[in-house]
Amino acid sequence: MLVAGLVMWSQPVFAQDSAVAATAHKASQEPASKAVVFTTQQDHQNMLQQLGITKLRPGRNANENAPNAANYDEANANPYPNLPDVMKLASGERVTSPERWWKARRPEIVELLEREAYGRVPGNVPSVKWEVRETREIQAGGKPAIQKHIIGVVDNAACPEIKVNISMSLTLPKDAAGRVPVLMSFGWTPFEPSPFALGGRGGQGGPRPPTKEDKLIAAGWGCAILNPSTVQDDSGGFQRNPFERNAKADAKPIGAGLTRGIIGLTNLGQPRKPDDWGSLRAWGWGASRALDYLETEPGVDAKRVGIAGVSR
Repeated sequence: MLVAGLVMWSQPVFAQDSAVAATAHKASQEPASKAVVFTTQQDHQNMLQQLGITKLRPGRNANENAPNAANYDEANANPYPNLPDVMKLASGERVTSPERWWKARRPEIVELLEREAYGRVPGNVPSVKWEVRETREIQAGGKPAIQKHIIGVVDNAACPEIKVNISMSLTLPKDAAGRVPVLMSFGWTPFEPSPFALGGRGGQGGPRPPTKEDKLIAAGWGCAILNPSTVQDDSGGFQRNPFERNAKADAKPIGAGLTRGIIGLTNLGQPRKPDDWGSLRAWGWGASRALDYLETEPGVDAKRVGIAGVSR
């Protein structure tokens, strides 16, 4: 079973790390009322324990005589040449009408994706209340625009230790004659610093190229940016990047993993089950909640909202 948001390491080191295993096991046994904080390793170890996995399969070996030798024969490159027919039900019955697709075959495919890839969204996910925190006028694409910073405050009454505030920006043409279509993307909003921005880059090599926001506003569209890390941290717990310019050798995990964010809040700070949702499914949920807000925005044509740049 594949679990979205769970990093499946190729080395079995964590399954044999007794210190991590002991910590993860102890934390998972805490009373349900006490939220735990798992790092990436602890979450990974806890999931292995739930699945009964004590050792992970090693990656391919360059030694051709090894049991797990890498394959270079194209004839053996596809172990599953006969993929299931997408237009056949699991029973073998062929789908012959749109009604059969929507009512029978599509639910089968959704079930497979939920169980094996993305996980299931629980039925008790807390509600979101959207608040406009800041509004300003800017120039985008050579035209005046209105830019808003909107925060989705998730109800954490059931687990006050965990706070989730979803960050989104919305930029609309100031002089639009009516409602405009909007393109949403994932990223850091203009109201928050991006951890990938390098100081001084914008002033080197001449003027900066137009941004997607510039292009959309110039075309008469709106631009929404949703910060997915404010829905669910992608890292599963901060780990130092050794290639960072200012990396610190003694940096410790911050624990902003899957027992935090919307997944952690919904689970009341407890570890996930194997078929629970992971980060990717949580981001999709966040985009749906962002659409809920856009449907209330007078300047947005909510029937023409798209999403782009979702690389995974």
